[in-house]
Amino acid sequence: AGAASLKAAILVVLCLQNTAYTLLRRYATAVAAINLNAQAVLAAGEAIKLVVSGAVGSSPDPDSSDAVGTGLARLVWLVANSQKMFMLAAIYAAMNILSFVSLKRVDAGTFTVCAQLKVLTTATFSFVLLGRQLSLTKWRALVGLMLSVILVVHPASQGKVVADGSNDTFEYLLGVGAVLAEVSLSGFASIYFEKVIKASGQRLSIWERNFQLAVWSLLLYAPFCLWSSPAPPSPADAAPEPEGWPAVVWVLAVLGAGGGLLVAATLKYADSITKTLATASAIVLSTVAGHALLDGPFNVIICIGCILVIVNILNYQFDTTPKPPVAPELKEVTTPKGGIAA
Repeated sequence: AGAASLKAAILVVLCLQNTAYTLLRRYATAVAAINLNAQAVLAAGEAIKLVVSGAVGSSPDPDSSDAVGTGLARLVWLVANSQKMFMLAAIYAAMNILSFVSLKRVDAGTFTVCAQLKVLTTATFSFVLLGRQLSLTKWRALVGLMLSVILVVHPASQGKVVADGSNDTFEYLLGVGAVLAEVSLSGFASIYFEKVIKASGQRLSIWERNFQLAVWSLLLYAPFCLWSSPAPPSPADAAPEPEGWPAVVWVLAVLGAGGGLLVAATLKYADSITKTLATASAIVLSTVAGHALLDGPFNVIICIGCILVIVNILNYQFDTTPKPPVAPELKEVTTPKGGIAA
């Protein structure tokens, strides 16, 4: 009963985190039009994740980790042996920035639905780069997923009004292009993690990987934060803006950090079914809440498209077709950010 309750709690929290993070990014960038520095918000989230992951990962766990030492010495060892995580951190940084670009131009429901194409991109990269074979059921689910996303995106693009009040379909398509670029990077990141990092043979816990990612991510975001910092107001300015971030921006940073930490908790205490159900629930919540709270599009066609997206995700995830034997180094893995290497 205790394990079932824990899984249920993780399911609810993961669903709410995914939904709230998407809705708040949409609200901050498009509805409230807050002049925020996306890189600074992301860096704050990574700093939070660095502290939490470092606190958990500093304790020795010989059963699941090859890290050496305890406490601060262990963290130093993790940093010194994190070179291969640089590329992964760079990919995730690009993905996070693209998500802010996208959510300034598309509604939360459309963004969440398009983001599910990461299943398609991961499967495609695994087929092209690893030669991994997929069953007919999985390919059918992937094609259905792609068509379902088109069903959602097309009606939502009609008569879009962007943040500055102008009717510009180009802005909407730019936002869709940004999320498609993000899911393409997500698919590649899964394969990179599997072939480069997992194949190295170094065993590290998901908390230790998150710590390594946070270190490199902070180093990557720092130059952008300095370069993008707004210039101080001149004496001629009538009323300078108040210093500090609005509360919604701090909540964004906390939710961003919570995503990676929740994935770690899911891998440790739950399973892929929990993650899949959370994803499906987030699609429904983001679409409905985006319409109710942020005036996002919602009609019968979009509703049908969302249902079909969920059905195809379930068909892909729970395909019972026997898998062909694979080499040990090519077994299914999950990256620290939650991307699935199919």
